Amino acid sequence: MATSFFRKLAKATPIAFNNAFGGQPKSSFSKFRLPLGAIAAASGGISYYYYFSSPNLVHLDQINDVTGPKIALNPDKWIEFELQDTARVSHNSRLFRFSFDPSAKLGLDVASCILTRAPVGQDAEGKTKYVIRPYTPISDPDSRGYFDLLIKVYPEGKMSQHFASLKPGDVVEVKGPIEKLRYSPNMKKHIGMHKKCKAISSPETSIVLTHASHARHQVL
Repeated sequence: MATSFFRKLAKATPIAFNNAFGGQPKSSFSKFRLPLGAIAAASGGISYYYYFSSPNLVHLDQINDVTGPKIALNPDKWIEFELQDTARVSHNSRLFRFSFDPSAKLGLDVASCILTRAPVGQDAEGKTKYVIRPYTPISDPDSRGYFDLLIKVYPEGKMSQHFASLKPGDVVEVKGPIEKLRYSPNMKKHIGMHKKCKAISSPETSIVLTHASHARHQVL
């Protein structure tokens, strides 16, 4: 077994292995000095051998899957999220809280959004037609088990009217995240924004913000 092991070790770390053992003449034990590179090669080779040979161990990416935070969203698949509760914020705006696995994070980055869809009948071929709208949750991205949407309900809004009709226990199909801008804190000195709602905070970035609304009291 030892011979087989060192053969695999030599294949796994050939340069360091050969430098340490292959190019040196035999000498007495008292004069033998093992270079640090050889030690690293040997320890790495041992890890390599047991890592790939033992049936009781799993690969690193499998370990991360187990120990890392779960992500509720999937950018390639529509996932149903259950409505937990609603609250009226203004005469035409409502807060919707959707729940999911409490051990998971939503998986939404700053400056990203999600897509929502709802059925709106069938087409000429009998297939389900959907209305699709993007929204940005206002809850903390690190919140586990839920996310919040603040939605203004318009009389002719197909999706907002659908949201308004939902009751706790109903579900909405969601896909994402949809990345609009990969933003990191203080990556810009000045930012201009045009928005309707949601607070903005940055310690070292100057932000100019304009609101657009029918009336001052509708600015949320």
